[in-house]
Amino acid sequence: MDEIRSPRIVAAIARAFEQGETTDLLGELARASGLPGPRPNLDLARSMATRLAVRGRASGALVDALLASKHEFHSIVSAIALAERAMAGIDAKASMARLHDMAADERQAVRAGVIEAVRVMLLARGAAAVTELAAWTDGYLHAHVVLEAIADRTLLTRISAETEVLARLDEAFALADVSPRAAERTQGVRTLRRALPAQIATIADRYPATLAWLAERAAAERPETREVVEETIRALRKHNLALSEVDRLTRALADSAPKPRDPSRIVQGTRKRSKGRR
Repeated sequence: MDEIRSPRIVAAIARAFEQGETTDLLGELARASGLPGPRPNLDLARSMATRLAVRGRASGALVDALLASKHEFHSIVSAIALAERAMAGIDAKASMARLHDMAADERQAVRAGVIEAVRVMLLARGAAAVTELAAWTDGYLHAHVVLEAIADRTLLTRISAETEVLARLDEAFALADVSPRAAERTQGVRTLRRALPAQIATIADRYPATLAWLAERAAAERPETREVVEETIRALRKHNLALSEVDRLTRALADSAPKPRDPSRIVQGTRKRSKGRR
């Protein structure tokens, strides 16, 4: 079990389990959370989640208290605890459903907790977990969480699931490509597209077949999708990838670009009607 060094937190955990008193524990966790701030205390979150998992079904009430709290760190702890409970077969279906719903949380810190929870499952269950995550690529933030969890260099060296990883990547990419115009300004679409280039580049480091997959996407017609491919090629240049491969992708993108408008059909002096519009 991971060590929790704070005597105050250890004492509060004991009271929570022995007396059902959770107020002190929630307060201690919030104070040690590192929030508000850019980096939540994930070490503490993992340690707390492990202690909850060891208690099995007896930890259900405390997990519910954490989920009911509006504090972001409590959500992070509960996300990792849900993953641990699901793997232990404790209300597995309900735990996974709750975790899936948390992936759509608009708060970045909460999604960071879900990403960590998914990585816990990936490290423990490998390819099987990647396969099950197909159920998560049905929403923009869900798909982002899946790829962000997978696109970790250390984790990728420890799992062998090329076909399944590329399948999840393809599902997420397609989701962004076919998104309706009404969704363009939503946080989900913007987050998914913004993170894709770095995620694809990291996955390509582990699975070279990603490059052939990307070459096929270079023929995409949608401007936003082509921008994702272009940014991915830029990201790949920073990795240990042969320049010939990068150049091949660059050419594929350029060759599939829409042809410029016939200059002979442009009426000189035509007023740009969109000028001045906001």
